[in-house]
Amino acid sequence: MRLIQADKNDFLLSELRRIRVDERSLGIFLAKAQNRIVKFTNLSAPQVNILKQTALVCGADLAVPREAYERGDRRRYPALLLANRREIRKIIGQLAGQSWMKPVVEQLSEASLIPPHPRLKIGRECTLFRRTHIMGIINITPDSFYRGSRFATADGIQAAACRMVKEGADYLDLGAESTRPGAKSISARDEIRRLDPILGKLARRINIPVSLDTYKAEVADYALDNGARIINDISGLGWDRRMAKVIARHKATVIIMHTRGRPKNMQKNPHYSDLMETICGYFQERIRRAVDAGIDLERIVIDPGLGFGKRLEDNYEIISRLTEIAALNRPVLIGHSRKSFIGNPFGLPPEERLEGTLAVQSLLIRNGASIIRVHDVQAAKRAALLVDRILR
Repeated sequence: MRLIQADKNDFLLSELRRIRVDERSLGIFLAKAQNRIVKFTNLSAPQVNILKQTALVCGADLAVPREAYERGDRRRYPALLLANRREIRKIIGQLAGQSWMKPVVEQLSEASLIPPHPRLKIGRECTLFRRTHIMGIINITPDSFYRGSRFATADGIQAAACRMVKEGADYLDLGAESTRPGAKSISARDEIRRLDPILGKLARRINIPVSLDTYKAEVADYALDNGARIINDISGLGWDRRMAKVIARHKATVIIMHTRGRPKNMQKNPHYSDLMETICGYFQERIRRAVDAGIDLERIVIDPGLGFGKRLEDNYEIISRLTEIAALNRPVLIGHSRKSFIGNPFGLPPEERLEGTLAVQSLLIRNGASIIRVHDVQAAKRAALLVDRILR
């Protein structure tokens, strides 16, 4: 007897065929092996009790607060359903037709699906993320936290961009304002002044999409008129009410990041009572806001914002539980490169954090990241190709 590592479909299929299982039954066994833990946050006591009994009948189980069994209780409760896809489908069948359980059935129907590769539209092109994409960082700033990402002259920026393209970057992300912890904001006019000698020429010269890291609608409008095709908004469309409309009007792609607080104060005692619930709920609300403003759902990327209003342990939890964010079925971008949560536990400055960056990158890819935003394109690309080959 031995245990089988069958957490991926192709591994399980290989083992099933090796013992010559009837091909017609493969789907049944795959469904049984694909376990889900589905969290509900707002169930009534009757819904909890009905779902608990139905889950047990179908071979699954529901973890609930003890007080939810009290009769006549009008409070709302969280619950965790532990079931595989086949059991979830059986529960849905049992609950179908019960009007008071309709919200539960709708949520379970989403949980029973296997999310496909997320699709992303940039301009007229559409991408399926069958491999990890790399975004190179170029900062047109004097005060970004890593000296190796700062470029002071137009010629230096052009040379860096061409090098990153040659090394395998899929996108370039320009930043004309530092958003490191403690950074002071600059005006839209100053941001545009830094971009003006560079952006248009760069966008015409390289053959990959250019992203602009800004949270100001005026700057985004300028950038999209001058060759940028992606807006990377650290505020998640939250600090400038005009931003969503500008992006929608240009039919541009947007990266919605989660943050808490502004750069000058975001690292002053951040705290979350439920980190992943907060982040996933934030993305659901911001995605709705973007779509309501006219942004195509398939032009939205999400970024949990490592290092932005997060404690050391928060960053590690996000990395470990990234699959929960990837389950929202939008491409997930991660900017972890050389950040303090990689170097501080070992007293390493940004210049000595490459090994840690690549180690974390491997975990991020394993846990569902679609795009990795990095300073060191060649190293990141080589590592991603290897991890993709092992995993995919």
